Amino acid sequence: MARSRFSAGAGPGARRDCETIKDTKTLLTTKDATSTKERTRRIAFYFVFIATFVVVFFRGLDATLAQTDITENDLLAASAGRALRIGSVADGHVTVIPLEVYVSRVLAAEGDPKAADAAQQALAIAIRTYTLKNSDRHARDGYDLCDSTHCQVLRPSTPTSRRATMATVGQGLTYHGELAEVFYSASCGGRSEKAGDVWPGADYPYLVSRNDDVCEDDPPWVVDFRLDDVRRALERVGFEGDRLKDVDVDGHTSSGRVSRLRLSGMRPNVIAADQFRMALGPTELRSTAFKVEKHGDELRFTGRGYGHGVGMCAIGASRRALRGESAKAILEQYYPGLEITSLVSIPPVLVVVPQSSGISVTVPKASSIAASEIGRIASAAHNELARTLGTSVLPMTIRLHDTPDSFRLATNRPWWVSEVAEGTSIDLAPASVLAQRGGVEPSVRLAVAELLVADPLAGRPAWVRIGAARYFADGPASIKPASSRTKCPTDAELLLAVSATAQREAETRAEGCFARELPKARDWRLVR
Repeated sequence: MARSRFSAGAGPGARRDCETIKDTKTLLTTKDATSTKERTRRIAFYFVFIATFVVVFFRGLDATLAQTDITENDLLAASAGRALRIGSVADGHVTVIPLEVYVSRVLAAEGDPKAADAAQQALAIAIRTYTLKNSDRHARDGYDLCDSTHCQVLRPSTPTSRRATMATVGQGLTYHGELAEVFYSASCGGRSEKAGDVWPGADYPYLVSRNDDVCEDDPPWVVDFRLDDVRRALERVGFEGDRLKDVDVDGHTSSGRVSRLRLSGMRPNVIAADQFRMALGPTELRSTAFKVEKHGDELRFTGRGYGHGVGMCAIGASRRALRGESAKAILEQYYPGLEITSLVSIPPVLVVVPQSSGISVTVPKASSIAASEIGRIASAAHNELARTLGTSVLPMTIRLHDTPDSFRLATNRPWWVSEVAEGTSIDLAPASVLAQRGGVEPSVRLAVAELLVADPLAGRPAWVRIGAARYFADGPASIKPASSRTKCPTDAELLLAVSATAQREAETRAEGCFARELPKARDWRLVR
């Protein structure tokens, strides 16, 4: 009989081996079962994980698509019927654009396309505020705003700009319940500028000079200009001189930017820094935060920032958003004291059109002087001066501004100017300002005279046009002719005066020069 390998005669070790084999079989069986269960659990886990991932992914994708799938038609509906007339500086064509569509297009042009949502939304609110506050800036031109840097530049809207616009629809910045005057620029260079230092008289408690830590370490820019090129640029805006010898800084603002420059060899020999920058080109001379050095026949400007530096810094806002600041926090940094408000409506203006006189007058809703009174003054001045001069400018439109800044932004003239007349339109400083400067009537009368002499004296030096208007508006008997030694003011002295005193002195010389030259010409149209 064959013996089993593990017979009883094999001893205790054999029994242990047998038990071990049994235990091993049992263990293997148990492990197989355990492995099967583990595999089942793992498969179930992976299935649940993948299913969850797919659900979350597509939900996120749906949300993303929902965010980016905002069209200009959506913004059209969100504009609630409010639209703007935008004039093209290239061809004069006027396009009507819904408000929120306009905001999204300006945001696409003025903002950083890669900026985080908070920065985009903050700038959208600032753009909307500026737009509504200045929506009549080009009223005398037949539209609301232009499409250049004079107002705001536009580009085709993007998904990002449309999303930020929709997220802030109808929101603007207010101060004591009124729309605030806000500004923004590309880069402040580490410190924002006080508005009043750029535009004298525009002193707002929320447009102050403040340090901006996110921009203070930016590298400086450097640009060189030949002295002859600078001279030619200055001549184009009315300065005179055979040779520009040097340019020196003659003053600084509270933020350290240059406020005024002295021009050695030019007449006049001083110029406001902002006017100097515009003359050379704002994209070339990026800001007024610079120092200037002469090297041979060249001037080297080393500076920081890009733009006027007032209000929001677009680059700074982008960096603040990246470090986690909200749109509200960003706006509080650049416009301290302003509130984000839902702008349901804008106070309307009262327009009176005296059909019989052909003079249309617009005054603020709460004006202290009636539109009919301004119309009466203008009509009387026109009738009298037209008989004297033999010209007419009817129909005529007159707008009395409600704030000095509304006047300044519409006319691009400094705060000390009381009236601006162009074409057939007159812009007047606020009634309260005119009351401090002799009243409404002298300003209206002078403006009407400027319109009447403009066409016959087109192409003449500014002193001829301004001198003639003042001569006839004030009356010949009140004007003292200038002496033969008196030099007539240059266009720059009259149109780019650096102070109210300089402006008055130049205008006084202009009317004196006109009174001196009129007898020689015998006809006011022939004065040169």
